[in-house]
Amino acid sequence: MTYSSVCHPSRLVRATVRRKALNMSSALAASVLVCAVCFNAILSIVNGHVVALARVHVVLAEVTIYAGAIAIIVSYADRKMWPWLLLALFIVSTGLLISAGNGAFNAKYVRDVLVIPIFIMLGMTYQGNSFALPFLTLHTIIVTVAVFEVVSPYAYAELFKILSYYINTRDFSAQSFWNTGSTLFVSATRPGTRFFSFVEWHRVSSVFLEPVSLGNYCAIAAALIVASWYEMNILVKLYLIGSTFFLLVACDGRLAAISILVIVLVGVLRNVTGRWSVSYLPVILFLAAGYVWTFSNGQVSDNFSGRITSTIDALSQLDVLGLMGLNAATAESVADNGIVYFILSQSLIGVVVIWLAICLFAPNWTAASRSYVHGIMIFIPLNLLVSYSFFSIKIASLMWFVYGYRYMKDLVDETRYARDRVVDPAMYPAAHDRVVGL
Repeated sequence: MTYSSVCHPSRLVRATVRRKALNMSSALAASVLVCAVCFNAILSIVNGHVVALARVHVVLAEVTIYAGAIAIIVSYADRKMWPWLLLALFIVSTGLLISAGNGAFNAKYVRDVLVIPIFIMLGMTYQGNSFALPFLTLHTIIVTVAVFEVVSPYAYAELFKILSYYINTRDFSAQSFWNTGSTLFVSATRPGTRFFSFVEWHRVSSVFLEPVSLGNYCAIAAALIVASWYEMNILVKLYLIGSTFFLLVACDGRLAAISILVIVLVGVLRNVTGRWSVSYLPVILFLAAGYVWTFSNGQVSDNFSGRITSTIDALSQLDVLGLMGLNAATAESVADNGIVYFILSQSLIGVVVIWLAICLFAPNWTAASRSYVHGIMIFIPLNLLVSYSFFSIKIASLMWFVYGYRYMKDLVDETRYARDRVVDPAMYPAAHDRVVGL
């Protein structure tokens, strides 16, 4: 026992209380994250085997998740959360102004982007030494359900009763599920050429109930794997790589496959400041427009090239009212054109502010954090070219939770580094700043 602890036993008490509080906040935050990712699977089981649900029950479930997240954030608030609290206030204010301009309030448009600051702040309350255990737990749940679905599609369909769930809780009709021989999600048994033609499986969905979100999860998992590459042992690396590849093939994710390839390539930028990611959205839009104008024949089809053509065409037709968010009612009609939906529902000013905030406030102290930021910031514009699935809480919650966790960890490490460097400058050479990319 040290002299300071003998003379000041209250320090030990305070340290113990603080450690327990941090452990509690971490456990609660991780629990809310798991619920955000898996709640649709739970509701579908309830709908299929307990009581029929309606859209209002899904809304209430999401509201409960947000309420739980906000309660944790308030209980473990930190002044470092101020930038994200201000972003949340900006999002709500912009939503109210757009609603006033359109003469109607659509809570979905606010919820779409409020997930960003809420789950960033929730991730900041996770104070564990590593996010590996929660992620591995969540990943294993997803892989296990996916294996179950591949091995026994009939049992999976009977357990989740996906057709019934989406008809009861979404704007789907029985006619939307054109394959009457299946009760899986409408896009799980699509006709035509498959992206991964060497397997005969249907498009697997796991806990997400639909394959697009599983593909998006694979891209986020890839960003995490690349960012944490030097923090994992060989067995964890092999497990994550193998299982993520299995999930990618199983869901037949075209966009996910392209995104993962790009994420791996930008992994070389781990020593380049993440703030350069602010250029990714405009650059990718510019390159996509150049591709369409140079190589596209103008035909819109259900493939990556056709979806890009559709998005650039819709983007070029935006008028002043659309850019100001005063034509938000048309946003739902361009759901497959993610960036157009983003602008119509948030206004161009809203999109610019949100994008600048998440890029310029990005965690930037460690190589792992920079690598993660580069990965997700390259994924977002690629996703926005072909859909608006990036806004789904099932995926966005995980993506922004990890962002927030690394944001807080970097701030703490930076403060500790500055303090320790004053105590012993020889241990912290100035060259470190150049490696960080400051």
